[in-house]
Amino acid sequence: MAAPVQTGNAAESQYLVLRDEIVGGALPPGTTLLETALAARLGVGRAPVREAILRLECDGLVVRGPRGPHVRTLTAPEVVDIYQARIALEAEAAASAAAHRSALDLARLRHVDEEARGARDQDERRALHGRWHAVLRQACHNPTITGILEQLALQLALYDSVDMSRNPNLESSDDEHAEVLEAISDGDQDRARTVLRAHLERTRDVRIAALVRQENSSTA
Repeated sequence: MAAPVQTGNAAESQYLVLRDEIVGGALPPGTTLLETALAARLGVGRAPVREAILRLECDGLVVRGPRGPHVRTLTAPEVVDIYQARIALEAEAAASAAAHRSALDLARLRHVDEEARGARDQDERRALHGRWHAVLRQACHNPTITGILEQLALQLALYDSVDMSRNPNLESSDDEHAEVLEAISDGDQDRARTVLRAHLERTRDVRIAALVRQENSSTA
């Protein structure tokens, strides 16, 4: 029987599936991505899987090694580097959001903020906090900044560890998001930039501490 014709839609579908599995932890850092095995598990041909892996490389989620492509494993210094770029860009995104805010932008930010505050499940709250930042990126109305920030957020999502969900990060983030939202609503670009930067610098330190704990436990 002839192999089925692969389409761009098939590659897009497999890309989204694999990306979610990587970010969600089903395919943890260091996991080798074998085209044949993935194609068999997903019930597709190798071509869309190969294309999906190439896109994941472009996202910075997958790298090539002696045994083929595998889910990227970042060191603590690399995480710091990614955060440095994210802080610089997202602080400007917050300032831009303050300058170009619309009633719809503000309504979306408030809605996600309220949902996060009302959520009782820790994983749901973390997901909503990530969603709030995604809405903020869109509110800056700069597609270039938004695209780069989304790629950086994907890479950092690899290290949303259990330890992070058990610390005061979520409660502190609620208050800090409210401060950013207030500055954006007031059209105060400088304050939006400053408060957002301080928020991300704190979450960077939390994430690095969690990563160091993971490294120490793995070598103990």
